[in-house]
Amino acid sequence: MQQKEIRSAVTAQFYQSLAESGVEITAIPQAQLQAMVNALADGLIAGLAALDDDDAARSRAVVAGGPAGMAVAAALSADDDDEEALLWSGRPYISIGTRYELTSQRLRIIRGIFGRDFEEVELVRVRDTSVSQHLGERALDIGDVTIVSNDPQQPEIVLRNIKDPVEVREIIRKATLTEKQRRNLAYREEM
Repeated sequence: MQQKEIRSAVTAQFYQSLAESGVEITAIPQAQLQAMVNALADGLIAGLAALDDDDAARSRAVVAGGPAGMAVAAALSADDDDEEALLWSGRPYISIGTRYELTSQRLRIIRGIFGRDFEEVELVRVRDTSVSQHLGERALDIGDVTIVSNDPQQPEIVLRNIKDPVEVREIIRKATLTEKQRRNLAYREEM
């Protein structure tokens, strides 16, 4: 979604919420009401962008120092026992209730603001990954990473609207290969 579309959707939602709340706002001049709603929308978008920047900074700190494979390999080689290391963490663009975490052994999808729903896929079960971006997503450097796994309950997982999806896909691929090697699992095509 483009910034204008997001802003107009948030503004429309504020107006709808005001109408449904039953609060008497007729005493507020229309220009002031519009300015107040625009300020709330801008504040919400700025807050979400700050959260996104925090995730991006944390993600860059994890994979800093070169290509994704080098950082992932370093994190995994320093961790020879069964302890998990966080390799990447992110959230969908303009999202509050969903977070993705990639560790050295599994991929976690955490959903919910008040309640929590955890979904996990072991990296040894991952078969394939792919990235898809349309023109608007390419302009914002966001996209979807699709993960195909041997997990019977969730054979396909889509990480939606994440920043730098090509780099994230590469981190997942390297971590998957490293985890399969650590567990002495040989790669072979399914027939």
